[in-house]
Amino acid sequence: MKRSIAFAKTCTVALLLTLSLATTFAAMQDQTAPAKPEGDWRGTLDAGVAKLNLILHVVRKDGTLSATLDSPEQGATGLAVDSITLNGKSLRFEMQSLGATYEGVFSNDGSQIQGEFRQQGQKFPLTFKRISQTDSQGSLTLQKVDVGGHSLNLLMGGQGSPAVVFEGGFGTGIASWSTVQKEVAAFARTVSYDRAGLGQSDLGPKPRSAKQIATELHTALEKAGIKPPYVLVGHSFGGIYVRVFADMYPKEVVGMVLIDPSQESFNDWLKKSQLARLKDAQAQIAKAPEGVQAEAAATEVSYGEARVAKVPPGIPVTLLSATEDETMPADARRLWIEKHEEWIATVPGGKHIVVEKTQHFIQAQQPKLVIETIQQMLNPQR
Repeated sequence: MKRSIAFAKTCTVALLLTLSLATTFAAMQDQTAPAKPEGDWRGTLDAGVAKLNLILHVVRKDGTLSATLDSPEQGATGLAVDSITLNGKSLRFEMQSLGATYEGVFSNDGSQIQGEFRQQGQKFPLTFKRISQTDSQGSLTLQKVDVGGHSLNLLMGGQGSPAVVFEGGFGTGIASWSTVQKEVAAFARTVSYDRAGLGQSDLGPKPRSAKQIATELHTALEKAGIKPPYVLVGHSFGGIYVRVFADMYPKEVVGMVLIDPSQESFNDWLKKSQLARLKDAQAQIAKAPEGVQAEAAATEVSYGEARVAKVPPGIPVTLLSATEDETMPADARRLWIEKHEEWIATVPGGKHIVVEKTQHFIQAQQPKLVIETIQQMLNPQR
């Protein structure tokens, strides 16, 4: 009996030793197995004021690695990675145009890279996860769409109808919606874009008036398969553009959210009372990129088109006014809000929300309010 027990103990020790050796050998294999960076990787950079999705594309050709980076919410694709190196399970890349570097380590299963993104003296944790061919995650995707000899850069995502169409303010596009579009895409089909001459969109024909811009947007939505009806969300001068769009295509628009929008009556006051300020603004615009200058050259035409534009009858309209603006004297800001109140009073059932302690980019400072306003428009029974 004692010999049987001793034999059983010996077998147990031998089995445990075998299992231990097998585990150690497997771990050694994991540690020494070469990492495979080739493919597409997605990560979320938490920069505090905004969370940006980044997509890293890595390829290997003739034994040499190369890569590009996309930042969809900023409307940027194919950003150059100047150097990328792999040392065991450590990956490092550098982007001189952004003054940025990234260093990370592959997980044992090779499914993610955990590391740190550094830019201009700041450090941000950043983990990239490998994107499988079947991975959709409802993410936002960029697409170039030809609208008649020139292409517009669109950022799209989400599902459902109506579709929510974001229109940026003067000189801005996709990037101005980075704090809200992804959240709205969780419950609606969404699209933001760079107007012609902005971001990665091509220059377009002049004049860059509101009607021209609305026509191009309508063509882009049609070609991208974003079918009406639409809820239009316009910020600043984008409010002028969406009002003209709604007038041109009234049967396709079922709601509007205007975020601290430009107002033609306020512009009239500026021309009478603030000539020096207007000249300063024009001097700054003269130094801007060609696309921005082209829009600026057509602002008076656009204001005129908005002045005669009609809001489609029966659609809900919500206007959000910011109360603070460091670039505007207090009396001018009060008048700005008064002009908002006057205009929204002409829209049957129009809703005016004055957002306290918030500056012009309400969608950046109060994203939750903007998201809830859009959601309320899509589901008024909530």
